Amino acid sequence: MKRRRLWFGLTLIALVGLMAFFGPGLAKQDPYQLDLSRTLRPPGAQNWLGTDHLGRSVFSRLASGGRYSLVMAAFCVGISMVFGAVMGLAAGYRQGWTDGLIMRLVDATLAFPGTLLAIVLAGLLGGSLVTLVLALAATLWCDYCRLTRNITRTLRTSSHVEAGRLLGFRRSFIIRRYIVPDLLPQIFVLASLGMGRTILNISGLGFLGIGLRPPIPEWGAMINQGVAYLAQSPWLVAAPGLMIFFAVFGFQMLAGALGVKRD
Repeated sequence: MKRRRLWFGLTLIALVGLMAFFGPGLAKQDPYQLDLSRTLRPPGAQNWLGTDHLGRSVFSRLASGGRYSLVMAAFCVGISMVFGAVMGLAAGYRQGWTDGLIMRLVDATLAFPGTLLAIVLAGLLGGSLVTLVLALAATLWCDYCRLTRNITRTLRTSSHVEAGRLLGFRRSFIIRRYIVPDLLPQIFVLASLGMGRTILNISGLGFLGIGLRPPIPEWGAMINQGVAYLAQSPWLVAAPGLMIFFAVFGFQMLAGALGVKRD
């Protein structure tokens, strides 16, 4: 069952990735090119997914938007994963006042709902790619910190870590040799879930109009723009909506296959 989930999740992720990184090369239309004489055209041979209210190719914008969403999500998860893991290792291994200080910072961050915090930071910092990534990373690092801290606290008292400490091994060597290998599988599961969550957050911010600035194509912003024409041109909402669903569902299935436990 897990193997089926793994391959199904990887297949969905691969299809979305191929669409995002190779789709713009297959599309003949510029995703930014306006053509008011061809607005709201239905899907056809020339425009595979039709055109939007400004005559732009939906397929071209969908593919370009996928590249932004996946790259931003990867950077966001990478930043939060590294920062959170380092903080968690410090808190779990050193304990004492270091643990208390880091966990109070985690508590202060978690006092704000993650999505609300991302909305506030994105609104204050603006809709550039860098600031949006930092705003979203600020909502994710706590998960990696708590996971890493809890596992490190357990491994710190294990027999092989105690043996390494008695033999005089350096702290950095003990962490690298005996703790990090047991941490990585759990962190990868959390990172897979984080990718899906971040893609949803990016799309949500785009739908609210505080994501990437126009005319940059982004799936959430495309849904926002297409809602006004839903009755006559449903593909404007269906296409980006399905891409978000496939991407998030693929990462969820991958996390499930890697062993995540759901309540």
